[in-house]
Amino acid sequence: MTVNPAMGDMNDRLLSLVDGVVDLDEERLPLLTLREARAAVELLRLLASGSGEGSHAARHLERSLVRRLPSEG
Repeated sequence: MTVNPAMGDMNDRLLSLVDGVVDLDEERLPLLTLREARAAVELLRLLASGSGEGSHAARHLERSLVRRLPSEG
């Protein structure tokens, strides 16, 4: 199996942006409604379900967001 180095670079770049929030104790901003956040999580799940560029970073970000959302129901 051939690994695309650009795909690794994309995942690394995206992961560094996501992880940078925690590492830098960056301020979180209230930018989304709950419905928008849930829609974003669903879109991230769709992206993460593949094996394309950014899929690993999408899984990582999706898990991070789901932990912070209130449970449904």
